Amino acid sequence: MSDPTGSLPGTETGPLNADRIELSYSQTPIAKGFGSLGMSAALWQSDVFANSEASRPACPHTHMIETCLFGGGESSLFIDGRHVFHRRIAPGSTALVRAGEAPRSVTYSACGQCMHLYLPDKLLQQSATEEFNCPGSVELQQRGLQDDPMIARMGRLVAQEIQAPSGGSQMMLDSVSLALTVRMLRTWSRLTECSDLLTSGLAPWQQKRTIEVLQSRYADDLSIADLAAEARLSPFHFIRSFKRSVGVPPHQYLTKIRLERACVLLETTNLAITDVAFETGYQSPAHFARLFRRHYGLTPTAYRRKART
Repeated sequence: MSDPTGSLPGTETGPLNADRIELSYSQTPIAKGFGSLGMSAALWQSDVFANSEASRPACPHTHMIETCLFGGGESSLFIDGRHVFHRRIAPGSTALVRAGEAPRSVTYSACGQCMHLYLPDKLLQQSATEEFNCPGSVELQQRGLQDDPMIARMGRLVAQEIQAPSGGSQMMLDSVSLALTVRMLRTWSRLTECSDLLTSGLAPWQQKRTIEVLQSRYADDLSIADLAAEARLSPFHFIRSFKRSVGVPPHQYLTKIRLERACVLLETTNLAITDVAFETGYQSPAHFARLFRRHYGLTPTAYRRKART
């Protein structure tokens, strides 16, 4: 993942990168690009906005989705000088600033955490073409402040990963990027005349090849784009086709492979638990231990002890 002070992926084509927009505030958030599809995010402690007013320049190629993760407050939003809403904010409250719009926010009270998710318009248009069979320019609709717990859940996943990256995070975050893009098209645009594409499963050679890659490179931080290239599909088609064929998303299948390999290492070697975590692609031994216990009901240490008795 990129350094918080660096350029965020997906916004380089515009004169105002997402990190520069965030730095126009008086306090810097945790701001990072994530995954391989051009999304980026900024995580804020909401109280930095309390009793304040802030204006930001437009970002011409990137949409911003702001969602409250927890806490709340009271705020007004103006877009290009036009009043959009004045409402109480609660977990799940979600607002949109479309590409090319200049927002001004007035915050009267705030506490908790909020997430800004940056969606490149290029990714949005690609999704509209490939997922909804709607080629051409699709516009998001300004709907004011909406209750969208699904986007908030995605925001919490992103927040967790940009604060403490875990192994396989790129693939999982790519999945979040695609899910967020589809969610915005379903609920924040007018695609009523478009129907979803019927997605078939992977061809036998595609399934065989991608599973071979997952099994041989399970310790790498693979992306959905990496696997899609092996199957000669777009990321949108690949992730749906993989789940249809295999039954679970690619990042869950990768987790299964990694944990099975961890079991072998715990049973047959004397590697320290930390080394087992690193060998199976987890950057955080603590995250590995939590994930292992969630799947097997035992800590790695207890599993090793039980396997050897």
